[in-house]
Amino acid sequence: MKTSAAAPARPSTAPSTRLRRFAVIGLVAPAVALAACSGESPVTADPTAPSGTTAATSTTSAPTETSASPSTTTAPSTAATDGPATDKVAYTSIKAVIKDPDLGHTITAVRLARHLKWPSGQPVGAEQFEIVGVRVTAAAGSRYSASIDPSMFSLIAADPKQTVTPTSEFTSRWNAAPLKSAKRSATTSGWVFFKINRGTTSALRLAFNRPAYAVKTTDKSIPAKTFSVVLTK
Repeated sequence: MKTSAAAPARPSTAPSTRLRRFAVIGLVAPAVALAACSGESPVTADPTAPSGTTAATSTTSAPTETSASPSTTTAPSTAATDGPATDKVAYTSIKAVIKDPDLGHTITAVRLARHLKWPSGQPVGAEQFEIVGVRVTAAAGSRYSASIDPSMFSLIAADPKQTVTPTSEFTSRWNAAPLKSAKRSATTSGWVFFKINRGTTSALRLAFNRPAYAVKTTDKSIPAKTFSVVLTK
């Protein structure tokens, strides 16, 4: 698709502090200029637009994990570390899909890891929190130059109720590649890690928190929205 040159952005009259705000669950909405294809007007992130929530359709498949030692290309390493003796690492193969029809993004969660072993030397964290990993394939749409960033995800637990943002604390601890940003028309795959309260039940959802975008030259806007999909019930 041929991309036309972006039109100059209209100067903003809002105070500079409005360029940053907390999104639906505490994520900072990026102020990113987006170029559009086929002569469409450029789109810019609008941190002042309202947000909404929508549930994405999901399909889940039965666990297919058969290997006692999963490959590091598909699962984090399970090397012995500190942590409660009752923990048992569990991997579940899933297919949970989120689609953003406005931007053309497709996000697929393909594997869930529960009770990942804590790094050695962190007994307090191991007692209070569980490490959850979600392997995600992120395919960014081609219409706009809107990327899919790991920081846009969150994990939602039902009991106890909590919404958790990703952590980068463990990305170098295991032989598991972390998810990288997917730029326009690109696809990336990798793990996103979360720390949830220990004792959290199995009901988990993955959320994609899209920031708001506005077409400055036409006053068209794409509102912020949170899409979520069931990982496990």
